[in-house]
Amino acid sequence: MTTTPPVTVPGVDWRRQVDTAAPTVLVLPGGTARSTTPVSDRTVGRLRMRGFVSALTHVPDTSVGLVRYRVRGWNAPGQDPVDDVCAVLDGLPGRAPVVLVGHSMGGRAAVHAAGHPRVVGVVGLAPWLTDEDPVRTVQGRRVVLAHGARDRWVPASLSARWAERAQGVPDALARFVVPGDNHMMIRHPRRWHRLAVRATTALLGGTVDPVLARAWTAGAHGELAVPLEH
Repeated sequence: MTTTPPVTVPGVDWRRQVDTAAPTVLVLPGGTARSTTPVSDRTVGRLRMRGFVSALTHVPDTSVGLVRYRVRGWNAPGQDPVDDVCAVLDGLPGRAPVVLVGHSMGGRAAVHAAGHPRVVGVVGLAPWLTDEDPVRTVQGRRVVLAHGARDRWVPASLSARWAERAQGVPDALARFVVPGDNHMMIRHPRRWHRLAVRATTALLGGTVDPVLARAWTAGAHGELAVPLEH
C-alpha cells in the first residue's frame, strides 16, 4: 500500500480489485473512543490490519480493501466510523455481496453497519461491543466473532454478552476464544489470519471449514466460547 496524506472523507485503500460482479471484503481497523485526529497510514489500527489484508487475498476472486476512516475516534454520541463504513458501502459499484472484517472499534462499526443491504456477514476480531450496541442489524446475516482470552483493553466478556443477546437473530453465529492472546492479536497471529480467511470464504458462499462448521453448530446450542487452537 502506498503512503497517502490524511483525508477528510472516508475511502478504501484497495489491495486487490477484481470487478463489480465480484464479492468484496472490507477490513475495518480499530481506533479509539474519542479523537478527531485525521487517520493516516501511521495510525496504529491501520498498521495492525495490514497482515489481515494480505491474508484475505487468499479468498479467491474477491476484492479486498482497507477502509480509511475520516478520524480515529468513535466519538459518541456520534458514530463516525459507522457513518464512514456506510458511505463506503453506498459508493461501491455493482450489487455483489460484502463481508465486513473489523478489529476492536472496527468490529463494533461492522455490527452497526451490518444492516446495509450489501452486507452478508460480519467477522469481529476482539470487537469492542457494549451492552447498548444493536443485535437486530445482523438479522439475516452470519456472524463470526473471536476474542483473546487475555484481552485487558476490551475484555472478552463484552463480546460474550453481545453474542448471548444476539442468539437467534443472525442466520448463524459463532464465537471463538483464542487462548493466551490479547487485544493486539500478536501472540498467535496465524490463528487470527486463518480464521479471517475461513470465515470470509464461508460468508461469501464458499467452503465452510470444519472448525467453523463446528463453531456454528455450537453457537446454535448456546455454546459461545469455542477455543481457537489452530
